[in-house]
Amino acid sequence: MTDLQLGSLIVGGAIVAAVYAFNWWQEYRYRREAGKAFARNQPDVLMDAPKNVVRQGESLRVEPQMDAAHEAAPRKEPRLQPAAFNDDAALPDDDDIPPLPPAMAARVAVEPPRAPAAPRTPTTTTAQSEVDGDREELASSLLDPALDFVAEIHAGEPVVAGEVPPFPAAKRVQVIGRTLQDHWELVQSTSRSRYTELRVGLQLADRQGPVTPEQLNAFTMGVQQFADSIEASVSYPQRSAKLAAAQDLDEFCASVDVLIGLNILAVDRPFPLEKVRLLAEQAGMVRGGDGAFHYRSDSGKTLFTLANQDQTPLGMTSTALTLLFDVPRVAGGLAVFDHLSEFALNLSASVGGNLVDDNGKPLTQSSIASISKQLAGIYARMDDRGIAPGSMAALRLFA
Repeated sequence: MTDLQLGSLIVGGAIVAAVYAFNWWQEYRYRREAGKAFARNQPDVLMDAPKNVVRQGESLRVEPQMDAAHEAAPRKEPRLQPAAFNDDAALPDDDDIPPLPPAMAARVAVEPPRAPAAPRTPTTTTAQSEVDGDREELASSLLDPALDFVAEIHAGEPVVAGEVPPFPAAKRVQVIGRTLQDHWELVQSTSRSRYTELRVGLQLADRQGPVTPEQLNAFTMGVQQFADSIEASVSYPQRSAKLAAAQDLDEFCASVDVLIGLNILAVDRPFPLEKVRLLAEQAGMVRGGDGAFHYRSDSGKTLFTLANQDQTPLGMTSTALTLLFDVPRVAGGLAVFDHLSEFALNLSASVGGNLVDDNGKPLTQSSIASISKQLAGIYARMDDRGIAPGSMAALRLFA
């Protein structure tokens, strides 16, 4: 063996050893970081996030236009959070307060009534099949490749639901599993089901922005660590494509993430809040746990709210009220806005206030019609994107 051959062998062996050592060190570092992440209790990013957290700390308010033919981009304005109600403000009912027009007391038909089902007596097998089908459809709807980064875990041995950990992530994570009976269901720690396959989805964007490469890496490390612990294989979507999709999705959501505010300002003296309360209740609004008055759909979803403009608790009187309408989270939005604007006009007339926009400019029927036109454009864009206003996808993205 020549000196050249011997030297080549030595250099090649050193390179192989260096690569092996580097890979071992990388794996050790990733496992240690993932272990630290699992050691922390991960919060529910939907349930625990403050209600006033919005994309980049801001939300958009539609500024009405006096000329409906020219459509301007809505300006950025901090989102208002309904304040707590002051229980000491309760006063006796005032029978002298004039009622609102009958049209105002009518509920907006946001959700069409369901036709009564024909009576039948299904067999036990048929009933169970329908329940399983509904459960599988619901589980499958919780993950959407257009909205989520979905990791697929294929287990050699069935995985018990209680063994699936809470995966570390800065955004919503949902896990569904294929049972031994070949049905998909939501994986819950209290379940006794066992799964041959798991799908773990990380939401690509929400009002705090798109998922970042660092957040995606932390998520995949957590999934990989779990898969290694049960000797399962994992398949991932292409990360660069998903990061680009997250950025695109976030930009679209930011373009339609609009919060409408109609303000009623006192002229000579503050509004008596008891009168406002009676007028709100006559219009179908109810006082919520947050202290604001809510107008809700038949299913209980908030369509718009009435609160103090300065976010202080509603007390005996108020110098400025605001009606807030979270555009992408409301189904049947055009009908709801029509009801909202009619109520705002009647309320301002009843209490002797001025109905204005966020710049203090008076709102008229023509300017309100301009806002409605802008809303129609926003809803059309959402429908074209496949994200229906008020749908599960919209509620997830604009949470």
